[in-house]
Amino acid sequence: MNPNFLDFEQPIADLQAKIEELRLVGNDNSLNISDEISRLQEKAAR
Repeated sequence: MNPNFLDFEQPIADLQAKIEELRLVGNDNSLNISDEISRLQEKAAR
């Protein structure tokens, strides 16, 4: 758990971390993960 976020913000922080991780993985190889990134970004926005 990241101490920079309040308890209710933690799920959003986790989603943002996963999005960033997927972006880095997507840049390192030829996998097309843009759909998954978009889905997670929409979830974080809600």
